[in-house]
Amino acid sequence: MARSRRGQWVQNRAKHQVDTRALARPTPPRRRARWWLHLLAFIDRIVSVGIVSHDPDVRRRQRFVNTAALVGGIASLQHSVEQLAWDAVALQPLVVHNFLFALIYLATPLLHRVSENAAALYLCAAVTAGTARVIWLTGIEGGAHVYFAFTAAAFLFFGVQHWRLFLAVVLLAFTTVVTAVTLAPHMGPVALAAPDYVEHLSAMIVVNVMIINVWLFTYALVKTHRAERQLEAEVARSDGLLLAILPRPIANRLKVAPGAIVADRHEAVTVFFADLVGFTTRARTASPEHLVAWLDTLFKGLDALASEHKVEKIKTIGDAYMAVSGLRVSPEVGAERVARFALAFRDFTDRYGGLDGGPLQVRIGLHTGPVVAGVIGGTRFAYDMWGDAVNTASRMESHGEPGLIQLSAATADLLTGRFAIRPRGVLPVKGLGEVEVFWLDAVIDVA
Repeated sequence: MARSRRGQWVQNRAKHQVDTRALARPTPPRRRARWWLHLLAFIDRIVSVGIVSHDPDVRRRQRFVNTAALVGGIASLQHSVEQLAWDAVALQPLVVHNFLFALIYLATPLLHRVSENAAALYLCAAVTAGTARVIWLTGIEGGAHVYFAFTAAAFLFFGVQHWRLFLAVVLLAFTTVVTAVTLAPHMGPVALAAPDYVEHLSAMIVVNVMIINVWLFTYALVKTHRAERQLEAEVARSDGLLLAILPRPIANRLKVAPGAIVADRHEAVTVFFADLVGFTTRARTASPEHLVAWLDTLFKGLDALASEHKVEKIKTIGDAYMAVSGLRVSPEVGAERVARFALAFRDFTDRYGGLDGGPLQVRIGLHTGPVVAGVIGGTRFAYDMWGDAVNTASRMESHGEPGLIQLSAATADLLTGRFAIRPRGVLPVKGLGEVEVFWLDAVIDVA
């Protein structure tokens, strides 16, 4: 029961810390919903009818097909109603034709289930056949051949990967329009029955072509813009994940040259190791959820400290924390940054409290020396460091005392005069022999 109360206290405290940090962040201004975004979402639902593919590229191209089929069907119905009002008897063949082809165009989404390009081919063939028949009914004077100006829009149906189908559609349209201009009469049977309608029809077709062009290409540009914004967001998210794993200069090198070997030698890097005292024993009795939540909140706070002190976190191994500085600054600056971070690290863990609600102590070790740094791994790559300096820093930690920061002589020499340092003496260290070590107590107040 006592353990449960202490565990609940730690969870509430961790939650309070997370909430406090969240409240400290500036709240982004609420964006007003734009009416055109709702309209675009409604149109997307309409032009997604019949699409069953889960491939984003296929779905995008099929939406363009549905969009063209929709505007084609609306244009044909508009022509049909207009012709009924003009002269239902004389223009009866056109009325029937336009009404029939409106249904044919609007049925295009049913073909998506056949294959990814079946509906696009069906629509292109229907538009070609329907326009050719109107040319023969009204003659060249009717201007229906202007509708072939939409041939280029078929590229949106097939995309780069199906350019052969696009070329076949272009060839079909070109052959049809050349044949129509060469063989079709100037005044077809419908135009002869209603000569006053021909001039009106030609003007209406030009207007329709303008409206349809604006609609199709505006829709395409809006979708392209949204795709670019989504891509930018994904790139930013990927960069954020990469920077969470690797230092920024290393991440930039990998982005510039993917697959290249990243390996560097640094002659004087200060390495930091810390370990939570007694954590393994206490972790045995903690629930998985509580354990992970406690560690997550702790390490997020420590990561924020590392960023504040311009120290590079390298990795965590269980409850151990490794960080460095001096990769791109002088040894003195690197050692000072790590020393300040070590003191802040110790103070933070003292305030944070242990896994069971009791006190939390850490052992910390620092050493300065040469290392080799690089990126290893494939699917789960990691930035790591190797060398005697890493091993010595680890020994400084493991041979230290709870609540204290132990330094090697190499690091102590770089910090002398700026930090309160006291000698511990000579310590036998496995693998290193007799080593002179020191305690780091505080920053010296120069004021």
